[in-house]
Amino acid sequence: MALGTATPTLIHQGPGWLYLNVCAPATGHRHVIGSDGTPTQPAWPSATAVTAGQMIVDPNGNIQECTTGGTTFANAPGTWGATLGATTADGSTVVWTCVALAPAYLFAGALEGATDLDIGAKVEETTADQETLPIDAVMTGEVDSVAVTLKESDCAKLQLLIPQGTYATGTDSTLPAGAQAYEEIAFGGLMPVPKFGVLLISKRKDQTSKFVVSQIYRAYQKEAVKLPFQRGKETTYKITFQAVADLNRPVGDRGGKVYRQI
Repeated sequence: MALGTATPTLIHQGPGWLYLNVCAPATGHRHVIGSDGTPTQPAWPSATAVTAGQMIVDPNGNIQECTTGGTTFANAPGTWGATLGATTADGSTVVWTCVALAPAYLFAGALEGATDLDIGAKVEETTADQETLPIDAVMTGEVDSVAVTLKESDCAKLQLLIPQGTYATGTDSTLPAGAQAYEEIAFGGLMPVPKFGVLLISKRKDQTSKFVVSQIYRAYQKEAVKLPFQRGKETTYKITFQAVADLNRPVGDRGGKVYRQI
C-alpha cells in the first residue's frame, strides 16, 4: 500500500475577518459572501416562503428572526418590533421576532494572533463493574465558541461586548471647543444579555477568491472586557463568544456552521 500524500490545498493558513451581529441563513443554506469575502445581510423578502430560524435585517437595522414560518405579504409590515422579543405579524402566518438590535453587520476591526473556533461535545461514559472499559458513551452537552484578541476599541464596537451597557453619541457644549462631539457607553444595572450572530471569514491561501466561513448563529460575550492602557503596547482585549442554542432551528443546526468554498 502506497504511503499517504499530503494535499497542500487542504492546509489552511491565513488571517480571519470577524463580523458581529450577522444574520443566520435559512436551514440548509449558508451565509452568503461576495467574491471579495464581504458578507451580506438579507433584507425582508416580498411574497416569499420563509422558515423558522431564518433572519433578516429590518428597515430600522434590527435583526428579525422568523419564529413561525409561512409566506410573507407582498408589501412589508409598516411597523417592526424594535425591542428584544417584540414580534411582527407578516403574511397569513409568518411571525418575526426581534432577536438583536442595531447595528447589524459590524466589522470587529483589527485582530491580533489566532482566532480560535472551538466546537466540542461533552461526552459521558457509561461504565459497569463487570467491565474494565466503558460500555457506552453518550453526549450530555455541547460547547461551541469563538475566542479572539481585538485591537480596535471604539465605543460602537464595544457596545456589543458590554451587555450591561447603553451606547450613545452626541455633542456636549461643556467640553472644550473642537472636542465636543462624543460617543460613550454608560454601564451598570440589570439588562437582558444580548445574543447575536458571529461570523469568521478566512481567505484560502491557494485560491484568494475562495474562503473558509465559520458562523455561530446566536452567541453572547462570555467574559468581562479588560482594556489595558499602556505606553509600550497597543490596547488589546480578549473576547470569547459562547454559543447558545437557537431553538427555532432543527436539531443538528442549532449552533452554527463551518463551510469551505471549493
